[in-house]
Amino acid sequence: MALSREELRERLDRLFALQDVYEACERRDIGALIRICGKHGITQGQISGLTGIAQGRLSDYARGKHIPTATTTFEAFANGMDMPVNLRRALGLSGNQSGESGGSPGSDSGMDAYDLQLLAETIGRKGQAIKRRELIDLMAKVGAVVSLAQSETWSRISFALDRPSAIDETVVRELEARSDGFHRLEQLIPAPALFKGLAAHLREVGTLLHGTSTDDSNSLRRRLIAKAGESSVLAGWIASDMGDAGTARNFYETAEKAAKEVNDPGIIACALGYKSYMHSTKENHGRARIVLAEAIDVAPRSSPGTVAWLSARYAEESAALGDRKGALASLGQAIDAFSDADPEEDRVWTRFVDRHRFDCFRVAVLAGVGDLDTAQELARAVLRDLPDSNRKRAVIILHDIASANLSQGSIIQAAELGREGLAAMRETERSLWLPRFEALGMSLARWRNQTFVRAYLDDLAQTKRHFALSPR
Repeated sequence: MALSREELRERLDRLFALQDVYEACERRDIGALIRICGKHGITQGQISGLTGIAQGRLSDYARGKHIPTATTTFEAFANGMDMPVNLRRALGLSGNQSGESGGSPGSDSGMDAYDLQLLAETIGRKGQAIKRRELIDLMAKVGAVVSLAQSETWSRISFALDRPSAIDETVVRELEARSDGFHRLEQLIPAPALFKGLAAHLREVGTLLHGTSTDDSNSLRRRLIAKAGESSVLAGWIASDMGDAGTARNFYETAEKAAKEVNDPGIIACALGYKSYMHSTKENHGRARIVLAEAIDVAPRSSPGTVAWLSARYAEESAALGDRKGALASLGQAIDAFSDADPEEDRVWTRFVDRHRFDCFRVAVLAGVGDLDTAQELARAVLRDLPDSNRKRAVIILHDIASANLSQGSIIQAAELGREGLAAMRETERSLWLPRFEALGMSLARWRNQTFVRAYLDDLAQTKRHFALSPR
């Protein structure tokens, strides 16, 4: 018999008082914690529901097949289980759960390109997901530590730029951390603000690579090329997000070239996955699906997060083409891959594919194949649980659920949700999705005499003017 929420909470409270639980936390042994939970009648399914960690991954932890190392995994486990302060500290975490706060870090922060690079490197070194409040604190501190950073990080990189042969492990690690940090910042900082720091970072990496030996045995050079590829993929995505398709294509081509030089098919798969959005936003779903099929074909199975993302995207495009069977089959493959995925332990670009984002894919596919009731129920749950800080993700969800409502004939709800999505788009500078909202507006236009529809069309016009006037 399934435990009620109250019974589960009481059982966890009793379990957290046990000495073997505390000792497992001191060892940072999540596998042991899962096994202890099992002995006390708490299933892996219930743990998954609380923490958002896939049940398949929990099973791997319990059997010792996979040992988690990412701080975000421990955070998700401790936060979801609502562990008390003493156990959180035993796990090496802060005493309290990190909260979310308002505010919108971005182009108004006054940060220049160097500040953004320093911020990205700081976050990359942390090796864990960054939350909105932590980001604001870091941004406030960045200006105060610039002189110190210039005497350390910047002096080493400047020396390497002057004498590329002087590249060493320290410089490469700093640039790797910075590249990873930019990927983490993508969900938190509007595209125009982030792009300037990323562009400066790529210029530095390019200059270093230009001066190094082309010897294939040069492992430091190969690591730099791989990070140049990962950074170029992100730059392409951000340029596309800003509406600059030409620049995006150039960066994707650079990423693919880097990937081929170091034999890293994962970067190629990522570039193709990002490219598919450029076709999709223009309603060219057939072409998007062809690109995604190529991406899935080259994606390494050692990166289940990449496979899950690309398969979910393929399902989205299949649903848009009316291929119900193909959409559901691909969604099933995505769900299987996601159950094995651990984004924080996978490639850097998979970190956005958490449970919330994966559920967004499910919403789009279910709505596309006509399972509107399930799609709307899931969308409402995602929006309810989505942190206020993740407004970029809200743009996607609000569009998909607005379209689902329109398909059901719920005109007012479609218009209201569409307006929320437009507001989130302006807030996050996410113009990539503007064509989809324009298509929604064209569908709603036949009811333009209704007040809510006129309000949506007015908001759409305002949003188009906003992006037309925004600097690129």
